[in-house]
Amino acid sequence: MAEILFSRPDDDIMLSYLYYYSNDLVKLSDKLGHQTINKEKENANKKIITSIISKRKPQLIMFNGHGSPEEICGHRKEVIISSNENAGILKGAIVYALSCASALVLGPKSVKEGAKCFIGYDFDFVLGKDRDSEASPRHDKLARLFLNPSNSLFSSLLNGKEVKDSVEKAKKEMQDNIDYLHTTNSIPDAIYYAPYLFSNRLGLIAHGDSSASIN
Repeated sequence: MAEILFSRPDDDIMLSYLYYYSNDLVKLSDKLGHQTINKEKENANKKIITSIISKRKPQLIMFNGHGSPEEICGHRKEVIISSNENAGILKGAIVYALSCASALVLGPKSVKEGAKCFIGYDFDFVLGKDRDSEASPRHDKLARLFLNPSNSLFSSLLNGKEVKDSVEKAKKEMQDNIDYLHTTNSIPDAIYYAPYLFSNRLGLIAHGDSSASIN
């Protein structure tokens, strides 16, 4: 079984949604028998995360967090991985960054410095959500349409599927959800959120070896 690292800050509303949805992924990793390293909330910081990566060389890493084209952040927006400082620390790993635009510069830089594959978004990742459900993400029907495809992608990777198949699975689910947003009456103003989900789909990209897997 593989060694899997999760970095899961939870210090604002956006991150609370990512944190909630990734709970299922941590549980799945354990269920599948992987060596699961779950660093969450204040422990999703640069010192702890980079130390684990350096010492244990996880095969698969999931970063939740704010970001930019050059950076992935952790707790309280502390920069954990930067294209200008430590992209090479990801050498040998498959990385999935649920972090705004980090695939644009950091993605190819990390692959150039030895990462097997960097999966992320060329644009800002947009999360549609119902303001009335912000205190309880599990009840947010709109957010589910944006985050379930992300979970499907990483679940597929945890199950040993190749990157290209995992990404395509997520994109198909995104397209299905876009189509749903154009037709449903069960979510107020649903059609107005479809372009944002389309942007996520368009921005989702994998740099590096698309045939990589943890098997």
